[in-house]
Amino acid sequence: MDWNDLRYLLAVHEGGSLASAARKLRVDAATVGRRLAALERAVGVRLLEKAPGGMRLTAAGEQAVEAARHIDDTTTTLERQLAGADVQVSGSVRVTAPETVVSHVLAPHLPDWRARHPALRLELLAATQVLNLSRREADLAVRLFRPQEPALTVRKLGDLSFALYGSKAYVRKHGRPKLESLREHVLLGYDDSLSQTPEQQWLERAGNGALFALRSNSRYVLLEAARKGLGLTVLPCYLADAVPDLARLSPVDALPTREAWLVVHPDLQHAARVRAAIDLLVEAFQREAPRLRGERP
Repeated sequence: MDWNDLRYLLAVHEGGSLASAARKLRVDAATVGRRLAALERAVGVRLLEKAPGGMRLTAAGEQAVEAARHIDDTTTTLERQLAGADVQVSGSVRVTAPETVVSHVLAPHLPDWRARHPALRLELLAATQVLNLSRREADLAVRLFRPQEPALTVRKLGDLSFALYGSKAYVRKHGRPKLESLREHVLLGYDDSLSQTPEQQWLERAGNGALFALRSNSRYVLLEAARKGLGLTVLPCYLADAVPDLARLSPVDALPTREAWLVVHPDLQHAARVRAAIDLLVEAFQREAPRLRGERP
């Protein structure tokens, strides 16, 4: 039996179909089918059967998937440990962070970082979802909440202030809003995926039944809509203060702040390339601290 064929079985089980497994493994569906057929011939039993909506494991398939998970976990752990033994500040480090953090906090420092570590390649992933560091979907993560996973090492990077913003044209037309009640104003808010964030919960309370003309999971979309005068929204100060058409309509202490945390798996934190990337991220947040706190120039 080719142990590598178990990867194909596990991918089909997790994705539910040959097509989803092919996308995950970056091969075509025919290749997945051939590898599964070879695996079943090698073990002499059926591992998968067709079911409504996709593929279903047989009893033997469930045993095989359990073994595949164990092998996959062991291989991933070994990769992390070997990567953590690296002593050269070279190679690549994958960093995941919210999109506006990547573009407005980290990216401006790329020239300095490049000059300091020319052999270090940074991959900056602007992600709305939380990537799994234990599975090596990323090496480092910047998260706007303190992670609770006991297997991860965390370090606070700083505080991020938020405020209420609207276009200057909107304020001239509708007047400056009263923060205790925004019910008479049109609001622009975050969608269900971000409904539990402190900034959206504050906006819901202050709106007290106000019309939400737009909801989005993108701060850039909300910023542009507010800039065009569609309504009022809550944005991080480091993002919105730089937009000339927008007016800050609340003091920063009127809204909850967010904490930025750096997250790394312990197996990687002492690798030279990861250590260097950590230092670069920490330094970037230190340099940007006044802007992140919403301090006026």
